[in-house]
Amino acid sequence: MSSNIVIKTRAIPASSRSKDYRTSTVVRTGGGGGGSSSSGGISGDVGLSKDIRVNAPKTGYVNPGDVLRKGMGYEQIFRKMLYAPMPATLVGKISTANDVEFGSKKGVLTYTATRNDNGAMTKAFYDNNEENILAFSEEDNNGVQIATRELEGNYTKGETYFATVMYAAGEDEDIKDLTLTSKISVNVYRKWFAGLCDSVPQTSDDVRNLKSSGLYIKAGTYKFPVDKWKKIAVCIPADVVTELTLTAYPGNFIEDTGITTGPITISVEGDNKSAAIDYKMWVVQTSGLNDADTFTFKTA
Repeated sequence: MSSNIVIKTRAIPASSRSKDYRTSTVVRTGGGGGGSSSSGGISGDVGLSKDIRVNAPKTGYVNPGDVLRKGMGYEQIFRKMLYAPMPATLVGKISTANDVEFGSKKGVLTYTATRNDNGAMTKAFYDNNEENILAFSEEDNNGVQIATRELEGNYTKGETYFATVMYAAGEDEDIKDLTLTSKISVNVYRKWFAGLCDSVPQTSDDVRNLKSSGLYIKAGTYKFPVDKWKKIAVCIPADVVTELTLTAYPGNFIEDTGITTGPITISVEGDNKSAAIDYKMWVVQTSGLNDADTFTFKTA
């Protein structure tokens, strides 16, 4: 059952005016259903006769100390109580991860701008240059606009992308003109590679074909699984491997020079055949077949 709020003014009968009564306001709430209904809305709303500084407890979104201005109509008062004006928003996303391998292809930036209670979008540009126009779609029924920016080339260093959108002030006095900025950063790293091998890797492709890999962000601890094995290789783009262990074996293979060789220098390319750098490689080789397990290596 819906409920309508109807506010009407009622004149006090002439016989009562000698007692200095003023025009009164009656608020009625009525449900839908079987009874007759009013046409709704506010009739005879002349607004507040003077400013009111609120000293009642917080009511909806009206706080103690707020001022309801002279002339504010009842609809405005109810709206202020029941609805908090919302400023515009801007959300930026990139199609790639924020951490990527050296040489990987750049992606697409997507920006979603939502007007909410601001006025119209007045400007949109990227990389802090107003000449770089960021073209947004037409606004949909929800005040949403979309813009995309396709990046070109491959990553060889970290990059940061900025987008700026400006909105006019809204009809509500609480919503001022607004400048929004989106900042998206992409960090670029080399990868580490490790896993089973039939022979000692000799080329960049041999290293990159090792089964396990991940971004080498900084010195630390890394893990990789292996099936039954006799020989494994670990290759890193920086630092040195200080510890190499199995879950089921407490010893440090790096210290066992009888079965471990390294570090061996080997040139390894980045993604998409991008520029190579020298890696350090360690190879562990045993005479017998070992059970499947997980290796952990630590670097410093």
